[in-house]
Amino acid sequence: MGSEALLKPPEPPPDEIYRIVLHAQAFYVLDAALELDLFERLKTPKTAGELAGELGTDPALTETVCDALAALGLLKKRGGAYENSALASAYLTEGSPYCMKNLLRLMRSSLRDRWPRLLDALRGKPVGAGGRDPRLFTLAVAESALAGGLHGVVEVLREIEDLKRARRLLDLGGGHGLYSVALVKLFPQLHAYVLDLPEVLEVAREIVSRYGGDVIDRVHFVPADFTRDDIGSGYDVVLASHSLYGYRERLAEILRKVHAALNGGGLFISNHAHKSQGLRASLFELQIAMARRGFSLFSVGELMSRLREAGFVVEDVAVVGGAWPSTIVVARKPLQ
Repeated sequence: MGSEALLKPPEPPPDEIYRIVLHAQAFYVLDAALELDLFERLKTPKTAGELAGELGTDPALTETVCDALAALGLLKKRGGAYENSALASAYLTEGSPYCMKNLLRLMRSSLRDRWPRLLDALRGKPVGAGGRDPRLFTLAVAESALAGGLHGVVEVLREIEDLKRARRLLDLGGGHGLYSVALVKLFPQLHAYVLDLPEVLEVAREIVSRYGGDVIDRVHFVPADFTRDDIGSGYDVVLASHSLYGYRERLAEILRKVHAALNGGGLFISNHAHKSQGLRASLFELQIAMARRGFSLFSVGELMSRLREAGFVVEDVAVVGGAWPSTIVVARKPLQ
């Protein structure tokens, strides 16, 4: 059996295993580049020697790092000089509306501090969550939305006839407020109310001011904790986008509160990642569960069951693809 392995290539080939390891190594190259602010410096072409002189780094290693970044598609090399690729210019440089530097800063923190302790978590040892900076978190989630998650969701929502007639939308745990901005831009009659914690809304006001333009007067802010406080009433639509994670045990209670806040015939729209929906969802669940023992995502079926228990009628389910796939569930509160 052993001798056959010398003459017969393995099936399936091990390419995917190598790719997994290469992705981990590539992260550390990107991490170093971000730490050095390398992409800001390469808005104009520079040789590795010039770059090393500015950064105070080893010239030979700097060149190798730049070659690796070029192989990753983040830099272009022309002659002996390096400059940002279109990918890096769009997502890794300040001034771009799609800049992901805060999101990557948050992800880097998790990759450095939490994931190396996965084995500890599996063996039942505590893995501290650490303090969460509400400003960094809110900016990071906004950048994630702008990098593509927002657009796929809005494309689905723009076809919902009820939204074309709706006057008041509650963005439940709306965080950065960009879903509200996009929807009031699409629907001129709509006013959106972003409900979240006061410290989150401080950042949301800045984000909405930047992206809101001439619709800013139709985006309102409601400081509250939707798990404990009154969320108001008289809404035509309630949107919950990535805001119900961690409340699996209280889901029925929250949905009953949403039901009471809606007008008869109003819509509840959920946009979340769900259990057992691919690698991204599983890794997201695992990342949180390492620090919050007992955490798990709810499934689409579980959400639909809780919606029916709360008095809703589920009308539609749509899957949004992309780097951060999610499922949209649309449910209606029956007319009284």
